[in-house]
Parts: sequence; structure tokens; C-alpha cells
Amino acid sequence: RARRDPDHTVDNRGRGCANGIVRVQRALEDLPPGAVLEIRSTDRRAKTEYPELAAETPHELLAVVEERPLVRKRYTTYLEIHE
Repeated sequence: RARRDPDHTVDNRGRGCANGIVRVQRALEDLPPGAVLEIRSTDRRAKTEYPELAAETPHELLAVVEERPLVRKRYTTYLEIHE
């Protein structure tokens, strides 16, 4: 499946996953079906917690991308909204 531009981005870089999950859940409630949510994070738990969140909801995990810049790993997760 080709990745398309996200409809909304939640930037959780520099935040812990617990706070980040709340921000993501708020965004999920506000987005219409078919929208793509991009979640940016530097918390290593994002690699597993956002896929787990998708598995517990009707939303589809499209990808988790791990980048390794010089200072700190970054994770970008893409979810497609379903109801």
C-alpha cells in the first residue's frame, strides 16, 4: 500500500509515551474515517506502544519508521482511522 501524506500530525518528540498516548487518543477522536495520522516520537517505547494501541482499536497501523540521526533515534508511526 502506497503511503500518502498524513491528514494530521501529533508531534510527541521529547515527551514520554504516557503523555503522548493521551495526545494521540484525542487526535483519533477528532479525525474522520480514512484520515491518516502521523505520530512523531523520540521515546523508544513508541516502537511498540503505538502499534499496540492500533491493535486495541479499529484503526490500521500503516507503518512505523525508525530513523537514527546523530543524537537521538526518532520514530514515526502512521495510523489510518477506521470506525
